[in-house]
Amino acid sequence: MSQAQLSAATGLDQTTISNLETGKVQSTSKVVQIAHALRINAHWLATGEGEMEGSRPNHLRLAVTEGDAELVDMEVIEGDEPLSHEEVWLPVFREVEFSAGDGCPQVLENHGNQKRFSLTRLNRAGVRPENAALAVAKGDSMTPVISDGATLGIDKGCRHIIDGKVYVLDHSGMLRVKRLYRMPLNRVRVVSDNADEYPEEVYSLADPDAPKILGRVFWWENFD
Repeated sequence: MSQAQLSAATGLDQTTISNLETGKVQSTSKVVQIAHALRINAHWLATGEGEMEGSRPNHLRLAVTEGDAELVDMEVIEGDEPLSHEEVWLPVFREVEFSAGDGCPQVLENHGNQKRFSLTRLNRAGVRPENAALAVAKGDSMTPVISDGATLGIDKGCRHIIDGKVYVLDHSGMLRVKRLYRMPLNRVRVVSDNADEYPEEVYSLADPDAPKILGRVFWWENFD
């Protein structure tokens, strides 16, 4: 692959790529993108450790993105084998209740938990790996679109409200998945797809009890 081709594939300018190849520059924040473009192991590229080439996932799973179904490479992959060059580790948001203190639950990112995810899928969705995280939906408030136990892909880099999009919220220690709509006077509508059982809520974003936006849901996968 030429420097110009690698530049187009990764977004790095050609001078930076040249400096990396000659050793004038020793590191870059786009190691994962470079490894993906070259179809090699990102850990090997960054550290020289492990195998240059990793295994590739070959499973298919029906995924649902913004209401449209499509067949894609399996996104969340369980197992302890090393990452392939098409995978990244993503943190997982989860509710954790501590026994110390007041015992109130908190929403934490990567509290001893992370999962593999397809780098190809992140690139396709335009989500930077460092901004990506996962969560698991609880309850039936977003059915039939998002089922109880669905795995969610979250873009932490998108915390501004786009009307009608689905977001993951930290609401006083509760992990919630809702559609958001902007309102005048810095207020927000919090809407469930299962509106018959879960009425719409309205909050002022200036209220300390208002839900905190963790990120926009860019992908989800329902399991039967």
